Amino acid sequence: MIQRQPHNTSPQPLTVGESYRKAIELLNAGRLDEARNICMSIVAVRPKQPDVHSLLGAIAYQNRDGAAAVAHLQKALKLDPDNLAIRLNLAKTHRDFGQWADAAKVFETVVKRTPDDSTVLYDLGKAYGHLDDYAKAAPYYRKALTGTAAPDIVETELATALLKLGEFTDAEAHYNAVLGRTPGFIPALINLAVLRDIQGRMDDALALFDTALMHDPNSVEAHFHHALALITRERLAEGWAEYVWRYQRPKATTLHDRFQIPYWQGEPLENRTFLVWTEQGLGDEILIASLVPDVLAQGARCTLVCTNRLAPLFRRSFPMVRILTREDMKTDAAASVTADFQASLSQLALYLRPTTASFPKRAGYLKVDTAQTEEIRRRYKQDSADRLVGIAWHSANPQASGEKSTPLPAWAEILRTPGYRFVSLQYGEHAHAHKALRDATGLALIVDKSIDPKTDLESFAAQVAAMDLVISVSNTTVHVAGALGVPVWTLVPASVGRIWYWFLDRTDSPWYPSMRLFRQQRGIDWSPTLHAIAQELKQWP
Repeated sequence: MIQRQPHNTSPQPLTVGESYRKAIELLNAGRLDEARNICMSIVAVRPKQPDVHSLLGAIAYQNRDGAAAVAHLQKALKLDPDNLAIRLNLAKTHRDFGQWADAAKVFETVVKRTPDDSTVLYDLGKAYGHLDDYAKAAPYYRKALTGTAAPDIVETELATALLKLGEFTDAEAHYNAVLGRTPGFIPALINLAVLRDIQGRMDDALALFDTALMHDPNSVEAHFHHALALITRERLAEGWAEYVWRYQRPKATTLHDRFQIPYWQGEPLENRTFLVWTEQGLGDEILIASLVPDVLAQGARCTLVCTNRLAPLFRRSFPMVRILTREDMKTDAAASVTADFQASLSQLALYLRPTTASFPKRAGYLKVDTAQTEEIRRRYKQDSADRLVGIAWHSANPQASGEKSTPLPAWAEILRTPGYRFVSLQYGEHAHAHKALRDATGLALIVDKSIDPKTDLESFAAQVAAMDLVISVSNTTVHVAGALGVPVWTLVPASVGRIWYWFLDRTDSPWYPSMRLFRQQRGIDWSPTLHAIAQELKQWP
């Protein structure tokens, strides 16, 4: 028996059932700590009560304590493995706390018990979608579609999974089916526009974004993707103005709401203090830094906030700029940040890069330790007359790695070009790729294990600066090379991985004057592009 709390009379015993019901009442009333205390008192005398552990899981869930919620539900399921409700709650808890691999595993067991439950099928498809396993996601979406009460949502998710798999015709059919039922369904309009973009139907893509915004002028995703489409087409002023909508995206990780400082709107900067903060990946941060010299040229005193890994390189490159890190923003240093204006890419580019004609022909803006670069160059050349070419063949971008990356053995024609020594600039562990190259071709790259760009970007930048030429897929390496003014040939994919800052159809990059773009042909693998690079390398001056 559980003891009642004393009042004016002696304690009266509560049964376990009464205590359990009281805990439920308290949970429903939002009195979570009291509900938990009662449950723990029950567990103290009845430790093997699955319903009580399940209730503790619900309490922890309400407290946003995902680890405790999962632990209690797992305990409850261990005590009552046939309880479908507990199993389903465990799957949903994994889902709601973003534990997608665990969610998929548990939803799989639920589906075996309820194979026709469209909601569970949809959740399982969504879990695999978040894991970028669209081949597994699509069949579950397809089966969920037959019994769902929300066909527009499910069919759009199915179409998007098919889009990710490159099954464009099937994806288009499903998007059109959704829009046939609900012409203003924003997710279908946005994703069909993305598909049109991939297909090269640029005008159709823009028209679909216009339609989406007509139906919902406040759609954050429509504005965001519309901005990317406009920038890609070099309609820069319009695109930059739209790009600020990214701040409102649910997963926005920018510092847009961190500082109580007015945003720059083109005011004179002479003798003013200016805060610039970077965002997104390392490549994007390096690209944003290309605008810092413009800010300094206008007479501003500048503070730049960047990721920790870039800080040493930026301090060397911009000695007149106060460099802080995102890690600093979690300390008292954040309170010391004052400025007349703040800006990130949207505000800077709107006023400094409104057209492609406004890009300066700058040789490079990042600086390295020249002595380190010379030492690296000597080690690699070994008194040879051969020129050094650094290569990188893989992108770690989770959304577009497959589209942007190439297998290393496919570079064989390039690597056989006489007069060059080829150096791996590929970050990450890729021993398997080097072995595959040796096994298939007998070729090998210079691999310098003393330089790790994940831990020392300054040394990596010095290594890149030691190259006569860099050839790489679209990743951080090409941004470093371009920002140093090193000649760099960038492989640009035809579809998903073709990022907005490479624009369309150009063979040059306004961001980096030392860069040439070699574009993949639509619907064709990388072989023709790599062959074209090999031919170009043979006659490179």
